[in-house]
Amino acid sequence: MAGHPIRRALLLLSGPLLLILLFHTLFSLAGPAFFSTPYNSSLTDGGRVSHAGVVEDIRETRTGGHMIITVSGLKVFIPNSIRSPDLRIGDEVFVYGILSTFDGDREITIQRQGDIILS
Repeated sequence: MAGHPIRRALLLLSGPLLLILLFHTLFSLAGPAFFSTPYNSSLTDGGRVSHAGVVEDIRETRTGGHMIITVSGLKVFIPNSIRSPDLRIGDEVFVYGILSTFDGDREITIQRQGDIILS
């Protein structure tokens, strides 16, 4: 008789765990675009945004070894901890990240390597 309550408890615990695993898998497959808003100038800082366009400029920051690229007029900050793809001026890219304002300019800050996609 003692086996039945344990089996029931295990079944009750495994249901929510399987549900969490399912949602995690679905959100991972959906990718960053599912959780971002296409960039426009009226958005406020701190939101997750997406932006597509052509790489117009690539430069390294004066300190820290970070990279700043300009994608169709919008700056994209890539921290040195993120290995960016081999970008060239003229490449078409999709970027996802957090919108912020730095020195008066709007920019997207990349959070992880998969947030820059060459198209």
